[in-house]
Order: sequence, then C-alpha cells, then structure tokens
Amino acid sequence: MDDVESDVQNSCRAETIDTQAADWMLAKRMGENWSEPDQRSLDAWLEESPAHLLSYWRLEEAWNRAQRLKALRTPMREPKALQGTRSKANAIGIAAVLIVSAILGAFWLREFQNPTVKTYSTPVGGHLTLALSDGSKIELNTDTVLSLSVLSKRRFATLSRGEAVFEIKHDAVHPFVVSVANHRIIDIGTKFVVRRGAAKVRVALLEGSARFETNTSSSETQSTDLVPGDVVIATRNSMAVSRKTTDELKDSLGWQRGVLIFDNTTLAEAARELNRYNTEKISIPDPSVAKLTIGGTFPDNDVTALINTATQVFKLKVDRRNGEIVITR
Repeated sequence: MDDVESDVQNSCRAETIDTQAADWMLAKRMGENWSEPDQRSLDAWLEESPAHLLSYWRLEEAWNRAQRLKALRTPMREPKALQGTRSKANAIGIAAVLIVSAILGAFWLREFQNPTVKTYSTPVGGHLTLALSDGSKIELNTDTVLSLSVLSKRRFATLSRGEAVFEIKHDAVHPFVVSVANHRIIDIGTKFVVRRGAAKVRVALLEGSARFETNTSSSETQSTDLVPGDVVIATRNSMAVSRKTTDELKDSLGWQRGVLIFDNTTLAEAARELNRYNTEKISIPDPSVAKLTIGGTFPDNDVTALINTATQVFKLKVDRRNGEIVITR
C-alpha cells in the first residue's frame, strides 16, 4: 500500500470516528429518554480507543462553547410556548454545524499536525517514567496502561488501568487533559496523582491547581476546582472531595521509592496493596483477621515483611495454597 492510499484510509477512518462521536453527542444531548444503559454503551465506545475519547471530548467542548455563546447572544426570554421548539431546533442546528466542524477540524489536524497516540504500560511490580518534550513528566506505577497524545495545540492522556503521577508544565493556551473512565482532570499548572480502580477513580492534588470534571448518567457535567491536599473519589454517578495532609499524600506515593507505608491500616487493605505489586497474592478469608491493623514501611515487591508481621506479632498461620498465600488464625 503506498503512502497516498494509506493517508486516504486513515482520513476516512478518522472521519468515521468523528461522525460516530457526533451521533453519540446528539443522542445524549437531544435524547429525552437517555438512560443508564445508554450511558454504559457510550462509555464502552469511549473505552475502545483513545481516538474515540479525543474526538468526543473535542466535540463536547465545542458544544459547550456554542451553548455559552448562544446564551450570551439571547437578549430576552422567549414565550414559554416557543422555548421548547425553538431550543430544540437551535440545538439540532448547532449539532449539525459541530459535526461538520469536527470532521473538518480532524482532517486539518491529521494533514498539518500529524498527531500520534502512543500507549505505554507497566507489568505487575513495574515502574516507568515518561519525560515529555514540553518539560512535563509522568510516572506510571505497577500494572498501568496509559495512552498519550501530544499535539501542537492539545496534550491529552487516557488512563485505562492503574496509577500515574502527572507533573505538568502549565500552558494556559494548550491545557493538559487526563481522561479516566467518565471523568477528566484539566491541569492549571499542577502535580497530581490519578488511580483507577474497578469501580472508582481517585485523584489527589499535590501542587498547583486543577479542575476535575465528571459526566454523570443524567447527561450533566459536574466539576470542581482543586487545591493542594484535595482528594476526589469519583464513581460513575457520584463525586466526593476530602482533605489530606501533606504527610498523608507523601506516604501514598511511597511506591516511587519502592515502599508502601501503612498507618493503622487493616491487614486486608495492606494485602490488597501488596497484591498490586506481586504476582503471588495474599488472601485473608477470616473477617476478624482482616480487621487487624498494622503500621510501618514495607517493600512493595516482597510479601515477607507482612508474613512476618502476621506470624510474629499476631501469631497467625500462613499457608501457601495453589500459588496463593492464605493467612488464618
């Protein structure tokens, strides 16, 4: 296949993605019966590829800008009888313009900026540091998958699994956006850590400031501005912000030095943390044993310290069964 044919195919593929993103945007914004299954289907499509997510977020930003401009240009409130019909017609018109703009914009990006998306990953117990050309730095923790796209006018990352620390060199004109599940973090000159679990996302702001946004199943976008010490715990339909001390945040990043720091931590939680870094997993089937608490600094790649604590401090039994470490009374 020659270069021209390849470019044409890539262009057609990208236009298809932009059109699909526009279809999803229309369905969500205009659909009166948008449901939880619809949201799950959209989330699944976004998860398929960083290109899907990039196209959708770009289109949503354009939509929001258009809606703000529309609001500023409205001189007075219309009669209620006309509001519903006119609003829907205007929204459809805006959407049609956005579809065309997105496709043309994507074509311009491909032709003149040659964007690329690169995916980086770490194995269980692995660690990787990425140094970006703009001076930013990203550290990937154990069992992590991150896709990165750095264009001349956009810096964009998708955390598909695991945990990463972002130390971003701020550029007000070209913001850095991190997407994880149905949430995103927009830097305002900052250092933050993002961890993606099975059912929730945790974002902790270490330095600077950032904005956290989430799309709920009700088609609404919720957002909050973060300051150092803020920790966001977000699920598909909820978002909560708490405060942590500087020492607590530093302790949570012990993995950067190859250690895990526990402070009045239950054995169950300590085991879950160690399981993230080791192929040999720890199991604590007895709830009364799981609730016992420990403290101290443990190597993240060695379960021996926890086993010694279980046997010597709590006088517990440790058995190895089918490649699993089982702690019991």
